[in-house]
Amino acid sequence: MRIVTELKRMREYSSWIFGNARGFKKNIAAIILLDAAAALAGVAVAILSKNLIDSADKGNISRAVIYAGIFGALILLNLGIKALTSVLSVRTYELMSNSIRKRMFSRISMSEWLHVTKYHSGDILTRLTSDVGNVTTGAVNTLPGIICLCVQLAAAFGTLLYYEPMLAVSAFVIGPFTVLLSRIWGRKLKALNVKVQESEGAYRAFIQEALENMLIVKTFQLEKKNVTAISQLHGIRLKWVMKKSITGIIAGTALGLGYWTGYLLAFCWGAVKLSRQATTFGTLTAFLQLVSQVQAPFMGLASTIPQLISAMASSERLMELEALPLECLPEELPARAATGICLNDIAFSYERDKPILRKLTAYIQPGETVGLIGASGEGKTTLIRLLLALVKPENGKISFVEQSGQEISASARTRDWISYIPQGNTLFSGTIEENIRAGCPGASGEEVEAAARAACAMGFIEELAEGIQSKIGERGIGLSEGQAQRISIARAILRKAPVLILDEATSALDTDSEMQVLKSIHELSPPRTCIIITHRLTALRICSRIFELKNGCLIKKSIDETEDYGERKVNYG
Repeated sequence: MRIVTELKRMREYSSWIFGNARGFKKNIAAIILLDAAAALAGVAVAILSKNLIDSADKGNISRAVIYAGIFGALILLNLGIKALTSVLSVRTYELMSNSIRKRMFSRISMSEWLHVTKYHSGDILTRLTSDVGNVTTGAVNTLPGIICLCVQLAAAFGTLLYYEPMLAVSAFVIGPFTVLLSRIWGRKLKALNVKVQESEGAYRAFIQEALENMLIVKTFQLEKKNVTAISQLHGIRLKWVMKKSITGIIAGTALGLGYWTGYLLAFCWGAVKLSRQATTFGTLTAFLQLVSQVQAPFMGLASTIPQLISAMASSERLMELEALPLECLPEELPARAATGICLNDIAFSYERDKPILRKLTAYIQPGETVGLIGASGEGKTTLIRLLLALVKPENGKISFVEQSGQEISASARTRDWISYIPQGNTLFSGTIEENIRAGCPGASGEEVEAAARAACAMGFIEELAEGIQSKIGERGIGLSEGQAQRISIARAILRKAPVLILDEATSALDTDSEMQVLKSIHELSPPRTCIIITHRLTALRICSRIFELKNGCLIKKSIDETEDYGERKVNYG
């Protein structure tokens, strides 16, 4: 039963790999034909070497010269075929691996956010690089290699059978033993390959997080701790790599023993026949080459089994990502217009029996500015995720309401109506203009500058040596927190979405800058429906209504009831 299950899985993995290779079948077919031609040329060389040596031994120099010329031409042809095959293989490998990576990246990007977050980004990166590489190698190199070895085996065995049937049968009997021996190690090698990939994912994940949070690492003097952790991860990876390598070496040694046994048999057989003058030196030379070409395919087939196992194991890991549920994209939205938000009995929890939100009900008018306050952990971020349809409510309904009264349920599609300024630094490496233009890639230069002015960012941008074309590093390195915040605000303004969500978007600004930014947002035309999450009174004063999120419910507050929020020592971030 276990064997049947394993065969079904192998068939499923193979089908997936071949499906991904379908778009490159012409290139792969060309590689197979070139490899087969090279294999046949190798057998022809063995036959020519026999004739060349026998002609020379009999003193027929003119015939020997002809054979030598053909021999040299075949060698040059073989070298040319291998060079062309190498170039074509590299190109096909890159095209196919890039195609799979693009498709997998697109799949991840289009999948439901909550399911994607269950995987560490370092692990996903390993799957998109190392695992894709294993799968592509299996399709572009291993599969053509197997077919080529089969052609070589058939040609060499047929030729050897013509010259010396008993020797051909002996060599062929020993060969399958090597493949069978390699199959015995297959299951163990697959498990070890998965462990190696997992340890690589953990290693990359740690490095990625350490580099992204280098400020924290240095602030808390975690350098030595991180170096120790890296050493431990190195140790774990080394353990699995060595186990895989040792297993492969043991299997390879056993396979080599079978190969050299066959070769020794051919050598002894030929030596005996030569001593009895039952064969020629040329025939003996051909025998040894042909026996090698019969044994070598079996050795090659056995050595490709670990590569196939790696491809199968990696395809399983990629298929797991491909199985992530996609976001539902309903029909196209109407044109952007002033939009209200309706929350109707919303309930949500990440874990069973641990509700974050319960019976959340509110209606925000089109163009209205609403403030949202609440202690840390009360669910403000979760509410944003619900509005963005990154997560779905367990009960209730979130709708966007047009001025005509038409209600459209929150979905991945309705994100087109939302512009979001999250907490923290969310800038990309590149120019300031590129970061702002991310809000609306098709915007003109004048629109980009207008958004920057509305966010009170043009003042410091114009002071930079390259102005709006100034380059910034990862996560806005080169800018202050306040400057980075203003770039994020400009990006959101440029989007011109009818709903604007600000999550502590002005926390790093001084009071004057904050007032100017909020005034610009309040005066945007057409007016935006704004949700401002903050604990700063400056922002709350421009709100028509204020809600406090507490115990999973929304409680309406007046501005007077929020006067002491700025003085409290509780974090309302």
